[in-house]
Amino acid sequence: MLPNIAVCVLLSAAACHGATIPLPAYGAHQDGAAPRPAVGSDLVGAAPPPTKKPGYVRLPVSRHYFNGSSGWKWGWHWSPPPGFPSGPLGGPGGGPGGGQNGPIPGPWPTGSPFQPTIPGWPPIPGQTGFPSPPSFSPWPDQTDRRWGWQHLEDLGGIAYILQLDIGTPPQKIKVFIDTGSYELWVNPRCNTSADATLCQSYGNYFPNKSNSSSFVGGDFAVTYGTGAVKGSYWSDIMSIAMFQIPAVQFAVANDSNYTFSGILGLGYSYPYSINYPSVLDLMVSQKLISAPIFSLGLGGDQDGFSEIIFGGINRWKFAGPLEPVAIWPPISQQDPNWIQYWVNVTSVGMTKSGQAPVIYTPRDTFTMPTLIDTGSTLSYIREDLVAQIGQQFQATVDAAGNYIVDCAWRNNTGPGTVDFGFNRGRMVISVRYKDFVYQQYPGHCMLGVQPADVGSTNYVLGDTFIRGAYLVFDQQSDVVWMNQYYNCGDGVVSVGQTTRDTQYVVGAC
Repeated sequence: MLPNIAVCVLLSAAACHGATIPLPAYGAHQDGAAPRPAVGSDLVGAAPPPTKKPGYVRLPVSRHYFNGSSGWKWGWHWSPPPGFPSGPLGGPGGGPGGGQNGPIPGPWPTGSPFQPTIPGWPPIPGQTGFPSPPSFSPWPDQTDRRWGWQHLEDLGGIAYILQLDIGTPPQKIKVFIDTGSYELWVNPRCNTSADATLCQSYGNYFPNKSNSSSFVGGDFAVTYGTGAVKGSYWSDIMSIAMFQIPAVQFAVANDSNYTFSGILGLGYSYPYSINYPSVLDLMVSQKLISAPIFSLGLGGDQDGFSEIIFGGINRWKFAGPLEPVAIWPPISQQDPNWIQYWVNVTSVGMTKSGQAPVIYTPRDTFTMPTLIDTGSTLSYIREDLVAQIGQQFQATVDAAGNYIVDCAWRNNTGPGTVDFGFNRGRMVISVRYKDFVYQQYPGHCMLGVQPADVGSTNYVLGDTFIRGAYLVFDQQSDVVWMNQYYNCGDGVVSVGQTTRDTQYVVGAC
């Protein structure tokens, strides 16, 4: 454990500015580093920053499991609304997380040292802009709507949930953490949700019961992979740990279907996808944190630990330095209306117990840009790779094309893993079988990777990957830092005072 860590306990009876107390403790921390000029301090709606030094804000995350009784094969999955161009470049495509424009692969940019030219896919020199996405209705006439995290909470999918306190007096609201979207919204309609009891337990926000609420106006409407929501915008005070963030703009739903919780989107937002500062932006402008950076340690099955740290990193959840994996395609070459955490997977393989690792992809030429998405229970990659992995698990394929495996694999106590490589092997994330095999309901288990739709380039690394990794999402440097997840203790350090200072943080495991 790191000595003399000053923290403030989340929702504790007393604030502890500068006090030294044992870890773990959740809340906001101001360290002694010189404050960095506030990112986003000129954002519309941002209040003047208080006079304090940036630190980190640490919050626990719980795991909720839902029973998966809906039968939707992809499990829990958030995705862009139908009508948005899908794929990392805004090109048309289908599949989980994609739009509804047809299964046509789009071109990928060239120029990355880890992104060789793909035969038959022309480069797009100089292209930085894309057509505006077509308009869409939040209530399309369709019957097959797809829907897919206190702690990050897992839900027959797993969902990760965070508690927010909004308004004066505070109203407690639980929302899913989603790296695949960028806005905060609350108040799903519980009587049309997939689980009314669970929905009601997550709380509701009532603007008329808050002395600090303000109606902003404007229409909010989104259709996800499954489910839809519409409403209008409000602003109010939001409490995070012992600190308040004024003038947070968010959507309050007045109608929705299927979804049983609001969402805290943590993707790229202002000035790309929205014209107002997000929660992450405001945390920077209020000098709670130095830069738009957050880390996730979800932990494996039955690990009993999940957390999100804004502006900080827990050194005791990984070993050695973090590997910088660039956002690729770069944000300048993505659809500006939907900037995502795409990274380039450069190998896929397995390590069986007592055997040497086996790589199923070409060592020097393989490339697979893939979205890291906490809102997706499963991962989705090329079908030929799914078939190779499935063969090692003796998987069967059902009539819907799902790869089904024996649930006994989840009880495998050996060191077998499924391996995902980045930066040509400089980082390999190895996911244990018990974290990789997904139990949709008792006695029915699925392979942790499933095929993306035919022709789709919407590849996704969901929770079946994330549980094996410690991830730092860095919008300051356009990098996702990563390493193998371990849980060997506890101790947090702040990052973001200077660009790419995450590279100097060394894991203690």
